[in-house]
Amino acid sequence: MIAYVLFRAVAGVALRWYYRDIHVEGIERIPRRGPVLLVVNHPNALVDALLVLWVVPRRVLLTAKATLFGNRLLAAALRWFGVVPLHRASDAAAAGSQPDPTRNRDSFRAVQAALRRGGTVLIFPEGRSHDEPSLAPLKTGAARMALSAWETGGVAGLSVIPIGLTFERKDAPRTRVLVQVGEPIRMESWEPRAGSRPAEALTAEIDAKLRAVTLNHASSDAAARAARLASAVAAVLGDVPAIGVVDRPLAADIEMARRIDRLAPRLARADASLRARAEDVVRRLDAIRRDAGAHGIRLEDARILLGSRHALRFILREGWIVLVGGPVALWGRLNHWLPFRAARALGRRSVESAADPAMRTLVAGAVLVLFAYLVQTTVVWRVWGPDIALGYLVSLPIAADINFSLSDRLRRAMRRAHAFVRFRRHPELHARLAGELLALRHDIVELDQALSAPELAAGA
Repeated sequence: MIAYVLFRAVAGVALRWYYRDIHVEGIERIPRRGPVLLVVNHPNALVDALLVLWVVPRRVLLTAKATLFGNRLLAAALRWFGVVPLHRASDAAAAGSQPDPTRNRDSFRAVQAALRRGGTVLIFPEGRSHDEPSLAPLKTGAARMALSAWETGGVAGLSVIPIGLTFERKDAPRTRVLVQVGEPIRMESWEPRAGSRPAEALTAEIDAKLRAVTLNHASSDAAARAARLASAVAAVLGDVPAIGVVDRPLAADIEMARRIDRLAPRLARADASLRARAEDVVRRLDAIRRDAGAHGIRLEDARILLGSRHALRFILREGWIVLVGGPVALWGRLNHWLPFRAARALGRRSVESAADPAMRTLVAGAVLVLFAYLVQTTVVWRVWGPDIALGYLVSLPIAADINFSLSDRLRRAMRRAHAFVRFRRHPELHARLAGELLALRHDIVELDQALSAPELAAGA
């Protein structure tokens, strides 16, 4: 238990250092007690498991592909941590052998035992981590685990709970992550459709629940276009960000992307004039985004107030924060510069998948930072004694967090200051962008209302 708590704490520190913001929605759907099977999409290799461990406020039993146990050192660490191996049919086929139907018997028993104790088990039903912009076809393993535990394991109150992980850019440091806990499937009230096989029926429902908390696109290009459109619409419809707000929540962009995706089939059934209006809005959104970007301005800042009083308030507030937090942030930067740079360099070596940079950087960063802490604290101990060494050690992770937070805020403040100065020098630019944003806001709302009309709902 102590090892799990320590590992979870280290994982949380590593995740917060790599990603700028990790936003969690629906965590209240995970009960505090009772058996739970967590089914999670798998876009980012080891990072996905670390996120679930850190976010879920319960001890989580991990499952992992059995091939990871081929390395003796790694296998020993995984068994010590209680990870349950799952033997995939695809691995047997790749090795040139027929999969053994009983290959996961012991693993299923371990999962059932954990669920009977009222535990929480994590499984990735896609069966593999991947870079595709949509869920991969789900394996039936999660459904068979749930059905076996419910029907033969004496597990009362079992819930299958989907968790969707959405990364702004999973390979890039200081980007954002959204973790969404979806609606649970309660096995006590679940029944397959007449004539369907239980495992396939439950797998289909798990698939539907996971798609409700993930983004799914036909191609990477389609995903990129949808992300740009959703971000632009969210910026147009959103309020002017308050001073000090670093980012619009990623959840706002994701919800906008889902809204657009839900309305797309209705647009396809709409008349030519409505489709033309939609195309015009998309064209203008792209044009204003490129116009603002050419001047180094974010759409969120195109409507900022340009009065001297607002500028003074901005300077005083941001200046005071930098004055107070700057020395601590600098302390954190100096003490972590070398291990962080080394970890990021290692993370960029021999990249075969978009998941590699984050996974390698997090693992290398945890090892290098802990090693740096040990060396630096030992030196301080020998020079100034144990009391100062303890205070120095405690200050390191706190200073690192402040450095990252303040650096993000300072970059955001510089962008906003740039927009202010640009607009004061070129008031016609401010008037043009603000006027077009206001017109777009009006047209988007009208378009949404038109597409929400009942006559377009048939067949949606």
